[in-house]
Amino acid sequence: MRIRTGIVLGALLVVGAAAGCNKNKKDKSTPSDAGDTSSSVGKVDPTLCETSGKNVITYDLNRDGRPDVWKMYKVEDQGGTKVEILTCKQVDFDHDGRKDWVVGYTPRGSNAFEKADFDYDGRFDMSAVYDPKTGKRIEVERDSDFDGKYDIKEIYDRFESLTSVRRDRNADGEPDYWEQYKDGALVAILYDDDYDKKVDRREEVPGIREKFVAPEAPPETTDPDATPPDAKPPAAKPPAATPPKK
Repeated sequence: MRIRTGIVLGALLVVGAAAGCNKNKKDKSTPSDAGDTSSSVGKVDPTLCETSGKNVITYDLNRDGRPDVWKMYKVEDQGGTKVEILTCKQVDFDHDGRKDWVVGYTPRGSNAFEKADFDYDGRFDMSAVYDPKTGKRIEVERDSDFDGKYDIKEIYDRFESLTSVRRDRNADGEPDYWEQYKDGALVAILYDDDYDKKVDRREEVPGIREKFVAPEAPPETTDPDATPPDAKPPAAKPPAATPPKK
Protein backbone atom coordinates (compact mmCIF):
# COMPACT_ATOMS: atom_id res chain seq x y z
CA MET A 1 0.00 0.00 0.00
CA ARG A 2 1.55 3.31 -1.11
CA ILE A 3 0.91 6.49 0.84
CA ARG A 4 1.22 9.94 -0.59
CA THR A 5 0.85 13.14 1.41
CA GLY A 6 -0.55 16.47 0.44
CA ILE A 7 -2.07 19.64 1.84
CA VAL A 8 -5.61 20.89 1.27
CA LEU A 9 -6.49 24.55 1.79
CA GLY A 10 -9.90 25.42 3.19
CA ALA A 11 -12.11 23.49 5.54
CA LEU A 12 -14.47 20.56 5.34
CA LEU A 13 -18.03 20.83 6.58
CA VAL A 14 -19.27 18.24 9.07
CA VAL A 15 -22.12 16.24 7.61
CA GLY A 16 -25.35 15.88 9.54
CA ALA A 17 -27.20 13.29 8.60
CA ALA A 18 -27.34 0.35 8.77
CA ALA A 19 -27.40 -1.95 15.54
CA GLY A 20 -25.84 -2.65 18.77
CA CYS A 21 -23.09 -1.13 20.83
CA ASN A 22 -20.28 -2.98 19.08
CA LYS A 23 -21.62 -2.10 15.66
CA ASN A 24 -21.04 1.62 15.89
CA LYS A 25 -17.90 1.73 18.03
CA LYS A 26 -14.72 3.15 16.61
CA ASP A 27 -11.17 2.23 17.48
CA LYS A 28 -10.44 4.49 20.46
CA SER A 29 -6.68 4.02 20.29
CA THR A 30 -4.53 6.68 18.69
CA PRO A 31 -3.30 5.47 15.30
CA SER A 32 0.32 4.34 15.27
CA ASP A 33 2.80 5.51 12.68
CA ALA A 34 2.82 3.24 9.64
CA GLY A 35 3.33 3.27 5.90
CA ASP A 36 5.44 6.44 5.83
CA THR A 37 9.03 7.40 6.58
CA SER A 38 7.85 10.32 8.74
CA SER A 39 7.11 9.36 12.36
CA SER A 40 4.55 12.14 12.60
CA VAL A 41 2.18 10.65 10.00
CA GLY A 42 -0.76 8.57 11.31
CA LYS A 43 -2.28 5.71 9.42
CA VAL A 44 -5.59 4.92 7.78
CA ASP A 45 -7.99 2.74 9.81
CA PRO A 46 -8.36 -0.62 8.00
CA THR A 47 -11.33 -1.62 10.17
CA LEU A 48 -13.53 1.06 8.62
CA CYS A 49 -13.04 0.19 4.94
CA GLU A 50 -10.90 -2.07 2.79
CA THR A 51 -7.34 -0.77 2.42
CA SER A 52 -5.58 -3.77 0.87
CA GLY A 53 -4.14 -2.97 -2.54
CA LYS A 54 -5.26 0.66 -2.36
CA ASN A 55 -3.27 3.81 -2.96
CA VAL A 56 -3.74 6.16 0.00
CA ILE A 57 -3.48 9.93 -0.30
CA THR A 58 -3.39 11.93 2.93
CA TYR A 59 -4.11 15.60 3.61
CA ASP A 60 -3.03 17.71 6.57
CA LEU A 61 -5.75 20.34 7.07
CA ASN A 62 -4.32 22.10 10.11
CA ARG A 63 -0.65 21.69 9.11
CA ASP A 64 0.41 20.01 12.34
CA GLY A 65 2.42 17.35 10.55
CA ARG A 66 -0.23 14.64 10.95
CA PRO A 67 -2.88 13.74 8.36
CA ASP A 68 -6.53 14.61 8.92
CA VAL A 69 -7.99 13.14 5.73
CA TRP A 70 -7.28 9.79 4.11
CA LYS A 71 -8.51 8.95 0.60
CA MET A 72 -8.15 5.42 -0.77
CA TYR A 73 -7.95 4.74 -4.49
CA LYS A 74 -8.08 1.52 -6.47
CA VAL A 75 -6.09 1.44 -9.69
CA GLU A 76 -7.92 -0.09 -12.65
CA ASP A 77 -7.03 -0.56 -16.29
CA GLN A 78 -9.62 1.07 -18.52
CA GLY A 79 -8.83 0.66 -22.20
CA GLY A 80 -5.10 0.50 -21.58
CA THR A 81 -5.13 3.53 -19.28
CA LYS A 82 -4.46 3.27 -15.55
CA VAL A 83 -7.29 5.01 -13.69
CA GLU A 84 -7.53 5.66 -9.95
CA ILE A 85 -11.05 5.17 -8.55
CA LEU A 86 -11.94 6.59 -5.13
CA THR A 87 -13.18 3.77 -2.85
CA CYS A 88 -13.20 5.30 0.65
CA LYS A 89 -12.57 8.50 2.56
CA GLN A 90 -11.80 8.87 6.28
CA VAL A 91 -11.72 12.21 8.10
CA ASP A 92 -10.52 13.26 11.57
CA PHE A 93 -12.19 16.63 12.15
CA ASP A 94 -11.05 17.26 15.73
CA HIS A 95 -7.46 16.05 15.16
CA ASP A 96 -7.52 13.54 18.04
CA GLY A 97 -6.32 10.59 15.95
CA ARG A 98 -9.77 8.96 15.68
CA LYS A 99 -11.88 8.97 12.55
CA ASP A 100 -15.05 11.08 12.81
CA TRP A 101 -16.46 10.62 9.30
CA VAL A 102 -16.15 7.70 6.90
CA VAL A 103 -17.63 7.37 3.41
CA GLY A 104 -17.40 4.31 1.19
CA TYR A 105 -17.92 4.61 -2.56
CA THR A 106 -19.16 2.30 -5.29
CA PRO A 107 -17.13 1.79 -8.50
CA ARG A 108 -19.52 4.29 -10.11
CA GLY A 109 -18.49 6.96 -7.61
CA SER A 110 -21.76 7.10 -5.66
CA ASN A 111 -21.99 6.62 -1.89
CA ALA A 112 -22.11 3.01 -0.65
CA PHE A 113 -22.14 3.74 3.10
CA GLU A 114 -21.49 6.58 5.51
CA LYS A 115 -20.69 6.83 9.23
CA ALA A 116 -20.33 9.92 11.41
CA ASP A 117 -19.37 10.72 15.01
CA PHE A 118 -21.09 14.03 15.80
CA ASP A 119 -19.97 14.42 19.44
CA TYR A 120 -16.38 13.20 18.93
CA ASP A 121 -16.57 10.58 21.70
CA GLY A 122 -15.02 7.79 19.64
CA ARG A 123 -18.34 6.13 18.70
CA PHE A 124 -20.30 6.55 15.51
CA ASP A 125 -23.69 8.20 16.05
CA MET A 126 -25.00 7.75 12.50
CA SER A 127 -24.69 4.93 9.99
CA ALA A 128 -26.24 5.15 6.52
CA VAL A 129 -26.52 2.58 3.73
CA TYR A 130 -27.06 3.57 0.09
CA ASP A 131 -28.52 1.73 -2.88
CA PRO A 132 -25.50 0.73 -5.02
CA LYS A 133 -27.50 1.18 -8.22
CA THR A 134 -29.08 4.58 -7.57
CA GLY A 135 -26.80 6.06 -4.92
CA LYS A 136 -29.83 7.00 -2.80
CA ARG A 137 -30.20 6.35 0.92
CA ILE A 138 -32.18 3.24 1.83
CA GLU A 139 -31.48 2.98 5.57
CA VAL A 140 -30.12 5.21 8.34
CA GLU A 141 -29.45 4.29 11.97
CA ARG A 142 -28.93 6.92 14.66
CA ASP A 143 -27.77 7.03 18.28
CA SER A 144 -29.97 9.89 19.45
CA ASP A 145 -28.83 9.86 23.09
CA PHE A 146 -25.14 9.16 22.36
CA ASP A 147 -24.98 6.10 24.62
CA GLY A 148 -23.21 3.89 22.10
CA LYS A 149 -26.34 2.11 20.83
CA TYR A 150 -28.42 2.91 17.79
CA ASP A 151 -31.99 3.62 18.89
CA ILE A 152 -33.55 5.04 15.71
CA LYS A 153 -33.83 3.37 12.32
CA GLU A 154 -35.10 5.18 9.23
CA ILE A 155 -36.22 3.31 6.11
CA TYR A 156 -36.41 4.97 2.68
CA ASP A 157 -37.91 3.86 -0.63
CA ARG A 158 -36.14 3.79 -3.99
CA PHE A 159 -36.85 7.48 -4.45
CA GLU A 160 -35.16 8.27 -1.10
CA SER A 161 -38.53 9.17 0.39
CA LEU A 162 -38.98 8.29 4.07
CA THR A 163 -41.37 5.35 4.61
CA SER A 164 -40.94 4.41 8.28
CA VAL A 165 -39.09 5.25 11.49
CA ARG A 166 -38.55 2.79 14.33
CA ARG A 167 -37.47 3.91 17.79
CA ASP A 168 -36.20 2.05 20.87
CA ARG A 169 -37.29 4.23 23.77
CA ASN A 170 -36.26 1.96 26.68
CA ALA A 171 -32.86 0.86 25.32
CA ASP A 172 -33.67 -2.86 25.26
CA GLY A 173 -32.64 -3.27 21.64
CA GLU A 174 -36.21 -3.67 20.35
CA PRO A 175 -38.41 -1.02 18.66
CA ASP A 176 -41.42 0.14 20.64
CA TYR A 177 -42.48 3.16 18.59
CA TRP A 178 -43.23 3.20 14.87
CA GLU A 179 -43.88 6.11 12.54
CA GLN A 180 -45.48 5.25 9.20
CA TYR A 181 -45.10 7.51 6.15
CA LYS A 182 -46.67 7.63 2.72
CA ASP A 183 -45.17 9.77 -0.02
CA GLY A 184 -42.90 11.24 2.66
CA ALA A 185 -45.80 12.38 4.88
CA LEU A 186 -46.52 10.97 8.34
CA VAL A 187 -49.79 9.02 8.35
CA ALA A 188 -49.79 7.04 11.62
CA ILE A 189 -47.86 6.37 14.85
CA LEU A 190 -47.94 3.04 16.70
CA TYR A 191 -46.91 2.53 20.33
CA ASP A 192 -45.81 -0.37 22.51
CA ASP A 193 -46.52 1.34 25.83
CA ASP A 194 -45.66 -1.59 28.11
CA TYR A 195 -42.63 -2.75 26.10
CA ASP A 196 -43.94 -6.30 25.60
CA LYS A 197 -43.13 -6.23 21.86
CA LYS A 198 -46.82 -5.83 20.96
CA VAL A 199 -48.54 -2.75 19.59
CA ASP A 200 -50.88 -1.24 22.20
CA ARG A 201 -52.32 1.71 20.34
CA ARG A 202 -52.32 3.49 17.01
CA GLU A 203 -52.74 7.16 16.29
CA GLU A 204 -53.92 8.26 12.88
CA VAL A 205 -52.88 11.59 11.43
CA PRO A 206 -56.03 13.70 10.85
CA GLY A 207 -57.10 13.86 7.23
CA ILE A 208 -55.72 10.47 6.18
CA ARG A 209 -58.54 8.21 4.94
CA GLU A 210 -56.82 5.73 2.63
CA LYS A 211 -55.48 2.33 3.62
CA PHE A 212 -51.82 2.27 4.53
CA VAL A 213 -49.68 -0.82 5.03
CA ALA A 214 -46.31 -0.31 6.69
CA PRO A 215 -43.32 -1.58 4.71
CA GLU A 216 -42.05 -3.14 7.93
CA ALA A 217 -45.07 -4.30 9.93
CA PRO A 218 -44.55 -4.20 13.71
CA PRO A 219 -45.64 -7.16 15.89
CA GLU A 220 -49.36 -7.97 15.83
CA THR A 221 -51.25 -6.85 18.90
CA THR A 222 -53.35 -9.08 21.12
CA ASP A 223 -55.33 -6.12 22.40
CA PRO A 224 -58.86 -6.39 20.91
CA ASP A 225 -59.37 -2.67 21.33
CA ALA A 226 -56.31 -1.73 19.32
CA THR A 227 -56.48 -1.09 15.59
CA PRO A 228 -54.33 -3.51 13.55
CA PRO A 229 -51.36 -1.82 11.84
CA ASP A 230 -52.81 -2.32 8.36
CA ALA A 231 -56.42 -1.62 9.20
CA LYS A 232 -58.29 0.98 7.24
CA PRO A 233 -59.63 3.94 9.28
CA PRO A 234 -63.40 3.88 9.67
CA ALA A 235 -65.24 5.71 6.94
CA ALA A 236 -66.83 9.02 7.82
CA LYS A 237 -70.61 8.98 8.31
CA PRO A 238 -72.54 10.64 5.47
CA PRO A 239 -74.10 14.00 6.36
CA ALA A 240 -77.74 14.00 7.37
CA ALA A 241 -80.15 14.59 4.50
CA THR A 242 -81.49 18.12 4.23
CA PRO A 243 -85.31 18.18 4.09
CA PRO A 244 -86.64 19.66 0.86
CA LYS A 245 -87.86 23.20 0.96
CA LYS A 246 -91.60 23.63 0.86
